[in-house]
Amino acid sequence: MNPELLHAAQATSRLINTRLCVVIPSMLATGETFSARFSVTGGDALPAAPSDLLIHFEGGCGIAGLPSTFKLPAGESTGCIEGLTATGEAVARIRMRVELAGRTTACCSNPAWVFPTPPYRLFFGDLHVHTQYSDCSGWRCLSPDWCYTYARDISLLDFAAPADHLRGIAAEASRWPGLQRAAREYDDPGRFVSLLAFESSHAQGYGGDNNVYFNVDDAPYFWLDREDMRGIAPAVHLRELWAFLDAAGKPYFTVPHHTGRAAKYRAWNEDYHDPAREPLFEIYSSWGSSERRHTRLPISGGNNEAPAYFTDALQAGARYGVIASSDDHATLPGAVHHFRVDPLQPPTLNGFAHKGLAAVRAPALTRAALFDGLRERQTYATTGARSLVDLTVNGAAMGTAVPADAALRRQRTIRVRFTLDGSSMANVTLMRNGEPLACQSFRGASVVSSVNEATFVDDDAFDAIAVREARYHADPFAVYYARIEDGNGAHQWTSPVWIDG
Repeated sequence: MNPELLHAAQATSRLINTRLCVVIPSMLATGETFSARFSVTGGDALPAAPSDLLIHFEGGCGIAGLPSTFKLPAGESTGCIEGLTATGEAVARIRMRVELAGRTTACCSNPAWVFPTPPYRLFFGDLHVHTQYSDCSGWRCLSPDWCYTYARDISLLDFAAPADHLRGIAAEASRWPGLQRAAREYDDPGRFVSLLAFESSHAQGYGGDNNVYFNVDDAPYFWLDREDMRGIAPAVHLRELWAFLDAAGKPYFTVPHHTGRAAKYRAWNEDYHDPAREPLFEIYSSWGSSERRHTRLPISGGNNEAPAYFTDALQAGARYGVIASSDDHATLPGAVHHFRVDPLQPPTLNGFAHKGLAAVRAPALTRAALFDGLRERQTYATTGARSLVDLTVNGAAMGTAVPADAALRRQRTIRVRFTLDGSSMANVTLMRNGEPLACQSFRGASVVSSVNEATFVDDDAFDAIAVREARYHADPFAVYYARIEDGNGAHQWTSPVWIDG
């Protein structure tokens, strides 16, 4: 091989395979002082410390205090710039040029919304990560300590939860105490939140796959020492899990996922759903989306033909907010990385490089505040981008249910506000009662630099469009949510708003 040709190819490879993550708080007050965090990873998604990486700041939109240049400390893959200030209102973000391997490329931080007084704070995290305590892909999974450290310091997330399989946890007596210990040690209010969790699999017809989340780190895990719990799809009903958790007396909620896949699916023509116990639905992970049967993000393993999707759940009267997470099987929470990579083999197409994030509105970065925000459906889902999204129906916030007064019965105005992270194109689809109602498209620099608004007016009378006698909600209702698809293929889903008649 010609050395000059190889050198040029290696320089290009370094540029392509090095990722710079720059994160600022997603919600800021005018005049608030904050920090920008940085991390660098290589093509394997592991921390990298390139000595020749230099950042030139081109100015922060709505940000004061940036230096002209920044370089990570020698040998370090992470860094921080403190003492920045949010100026003005609307949208703040950092723009920069990055020098690496003799090349220069443009880069941006995530966007932040700036208010005189923020109505809430917004946090991003990964609630579905597998560690070496799970019973699948153990050869590539790492420890709970690595999970939390990577989420906090490399993916620069605000919160994370290892959600290991029960079969793996039960294999050794030390594993659940190890998860409890890690959750306790890594919970750092104001900086990073850890959540104790596990994954409970149930057979088709018994509840499918669900994750359990606690707001304490001394809760027990569910395990019945009997033969019907041993398989990959135990014929143990979700109600039995709920009964165990109720008896344990620790605050919890459960979240179904992968409901649309061909095996172990969960259908909404069955007689169990409890919004108090399961307020959220994992609509996307690296395995694909369970929003609806036909989607641009098909679920790995094939679809089923049952009423097993998020839209089916809404039509049946179930009341779910939405989150996304990774369901990562390499203990790389929040990373852009193929999760199904076999030794010495190229990646398969069985999964998506983007793993999914949960966005949670809460007053503060504490476990109690995040747990309440999740349980109250103050959430939305993304396929990995830290886009800013909001939906209201006649002023009612997403995740809420409101009674149909005279104005709502006559007409409903749905507003979707958003600023995308990394794409200048957006298609906003309004979903009503699980079906597309209308779509608006946006193009141009304002998609990433401004607060955009798609306004939809539904003039159909409530009595004409209301869902009636649904399995889980007999009284009339209408339900709205939005899906935003950007020019990079990324998706964002809002939690719904319900109008009750």
